[in-house]
Amino acid sequence: MTPDDFRQLALSQLNARVASRLGTIEFLVGDKVFATLGAPDPAFAVLRLSPEDQAAALAAAPGVFSPQAGGAGARGVTCVRLALAEAGHLKPVLAKAAGKARNSRSAFSRIG
Repeated sequence: MTPDDFRQLALSQLNARVASRLGTIEFLVGDKVFATLGAPDPAFAVLRLSPEDQAAALAAAPGVFSPQAGGAGARGVTCVRLALAEAGHLKPVLAKAAGKARNSRSAFSRIG
């Protein structure tokens, strides 16, 4: 999969938009980032999953998905090796990441 293929899949998610910050392309739903492209390396994308969704992705395609190093990986931040990724593996995982962003409360939401 190329970075352009990943970009198209990410933008196909409901209400997804793209932004660029510090050389990294971010994919957002509302104000929540669900995926990035180009970090930590141009050969990778990163998804923000729940730990449960991360475990399922790792089990389904261990060569494609890996936890990000450190505490972020334990919280579900997942690296995607683009060269090994196929749309069939990535589409449902991207949908989970976008759904997680869509369902989380905005940092700017008012309570009450």
